[in-house]
Amino acid sequence: MLQTELYQKVIDQVSGHLTWLHLYFQGEPFLHPGFLDLVKYADGKGIFTSTSTNAHYFTEKNVSEILGSGLKQLIVSMDGISQEIYEKYRIGGSLEKVQKGLMLLLEERKKQGREFPRIVLQFLVTGQNEHQIPSLKTWSKEIGVDELQLKTTQIYDFENGTELIPSDLGYSRYIPDGKGTWKLKKQMENKCWRMWQGAVVTWDGKVVPCCFDKDAKHVMGDLRVDLMGKIWHSMAYQQFRTQLLEDRSQIEICRNCSE
Repeated sequence: MLQTELYQKVIDQVSGHLTWLHLYFQGEPFLHPGFLDLVKYADGKGIFTSTSTNAHYFTEKNVSEILGSGLKQLIVSMDGISQEIYEKYRIGGSLEKVQKGLMLLLEERKKQGREFPRIVLQFLVTGQNEHQIPSLKTWSKEIGVDELQLKTTQIYDFENGTELIPSDLGYSRYIPDGKGTWKLKKQMENKCWRMWQGAVVTWDGKVVPCCFDKDAKHVMGDLRVDLMGKIWHSMAYQQFRTQLLEDRSQIEICRNCSE
C-alpha cells in the first residue's frame, strides 16, 4: 500500500511543475484508508487531481468527504447497463451498487451546490455490451453525469479474434487484416508523446514510462532513493525514449498500444 510519507515526499518534489495527478494505477483507490487525505494534500499544492474507480465504495459518509476533498475529476467505470452484461467484464461486481453510489454522489453534489468533482462515466465498448450503448446514453443523461466516455478496449491476444472485439469497428482498436486474423487499426509509428508528458509512479515508488507497463517491467528509477529530476534525465530513461523513436515494435508494452 502506498505510504503517506513517500507520497508527500514525491508531491513536494514535483509540485512546482506537476499540473495533473491521476491517483490510480491497476487497483481500486478507495480501498486505501487514507485516499482522500492524499487527494487533499495534492489539492493543497494547487495540483489538479483525478482518479478512476469501480464505484463500489460510495457511502453517505464518504460521499461528503469526496466532495470536500478537492478532487476535481472522478472517472467511474461501468461496462454494462444490466447485471448480466456488467459482470461479464467486471467479474464479481454489482451494477446496483455502482448505480446507487453514483446517483448518491451526484445528488449530494447538487445539494451542496458544488461543481467538482466532475463525473465522467466510462464505458469500455466490447462485442458483449455494444448493444447497450443507447440505453446507457439515456440513463447517464437522466442521472446527470458530466461526460460519458465510450472507450475502446485493450485486448491481449487479439490476433485470432475474440468476442470482446465489437462488431462496430468504430469502437475497436483492431481490424481484420484480410488474412483471417486481426491487426491494430492504427499504424504503429515510432513516436509517443507520453514519454515527455508524464510518468507513472507505482505504490512502492518505482517510476515506469506509462500506464501500459502494468507489471512495472521497465523501471526507470526509484523515488525512495532518487529525485524525480534525476530519474527523468537518467541514462535509462533516455535509452528507452531513443529505442521508442528508433523502433517502437521492439518494446513489448508498445506493441498493443493505440497512442
